Amino acid sequence: MRPLRRLLLTLLALSSIYLLLNLLPTRETTESSDTAMVLRPTYDNTCLTLTSQNTPDPFIVFAQGNIYLTFTANTRIPLWEAISIFSFLKDSDSALVTKGPLFIPQPGTPWSERLWAPELHDLEGRWWVYFAAADPVLGNRSHRLYVLRGPPSSGSPRGEGPEDWTFVGAVKGMDQSQWAIDGTVFTLNGQLYLAYSGWPVSSPPDDEETQALYLLPLSYPTEAIAGATAAQISFPSEPWEKTGDIAIQEGPQWIAAPHLTPSGEPEWQGLLYSCSASWTAHYKMATLQYLGGDPMAATSWRKSRKPLLQSDADGAGPYGPGHGMFLQEGGETVAVFHATDQVGDGNQGRKARMQRVLWDERGPWMGGWVGRETSSKEDWVRGAASAESATIIAEAESLLGPSDTRP
Repeated sequence: MRPLRRLLLTLLALSSIYLLLNLLPTRETTESSDTAMVLRPTYDNTCLTLTSQNTPDPFIVFAQGNIYLTFTANTRIPLWEAISIFSFLKDSDSALVTKGPLFIPQPGTPWSERLWAPELHDLEGRWWVYFAAADPVLGNRSHRLYVLRGPPSSGSPRGEGPEDWTFVGAVKGMDQSQWAIDGTVFTLNGQLYLAYSGWPVSSPPDDEETQALYLLPLSYPTEAIAGATAAQISFPSEPWEKTGDIAIQEGPQWIAAPHLTPSGEPEWQGLLYSCSASWTAHYKMATLQYLGGDPMAATSWRKSRKPLLQSDADGAGPYGPGHGMFLQEGGETVAVFHATDQVGDGNQGRKARMQRVLWDERGPWMGGWVGRETSSKEDWVRGAASAESATIIAEAESLLGPSDTRP
């Protein structure tokens, strides 16, 4: 009987340990190692394909009960309108989506070619669009940031049509000698900022191998603070930010945790950005955490130790996830980004996709890899139940690394 009794006691002890682990707080760490035993909700990494056509650099806004999607279309700035994000699904009736150009530049102007990464923002009671464009004569090296002024934000950004949109021009006070793309705006500590990707000012005029992240304080949506100059806040120094000799950081996007600290600040806030070469399967997303202090100082930002999201290590698509943004959709945080169906698609076939995001005090978490692709709304919705299921014990490595400062 004694061996049986010892066996029963052992099983009882193991059961107690298992139950205790499942009742532990959300996160347990050991300070002597970067690897921590953590409890996280079961993560459903289903990747929903939102569109059937090429929709690179997707940007989505909710307004007046509708959802608006814009993206890179090169010759114009498109705007799609629908009542649900699922209306964009490639198996949906196209009648569910209103499509049309918001702006078509006059041919031959210095901003009439390669219109990239438009973003729609509600500022000062009005709609604004920030986008990059090039001179058809000079090509890519002439890319600069431009602004459109739209109708009052109390109504639809479509207004009465393209006639409700006015081309303002370049951001006043911005250095027009610097190549610049992927402009976005956000407010931090009561100050409006423009973040963008640019060639280092000291680079040769045609050096397309390096892009870093810059920040410029604005006094108005179309104007920099008098005397202000853009500051480089991050540089592509990590091996995973490079493809051969190409070192790129681009597509900055302000993100913040939905949970607040006792002082009312988000538990985590910072920038989502894309890195490596966008025309390859190596394209990926990472983060810069804002640590406090002067946002114009590189030491106020901490780069993630590894990518937030990249192509699956086993070779399964979608490929090259990048130029993403976060949305609150149905009580969940989701990332909207583009990715290709095939590993060699390059700049073609970059379709808008969506994948869930989890948060803890260390920041956003997406499992590291693009998940299983689906174009089924039902398949996606089923994943919501999985994301809310019981916690599991997992080995997790902190995303955070040393502050990112220029060597």
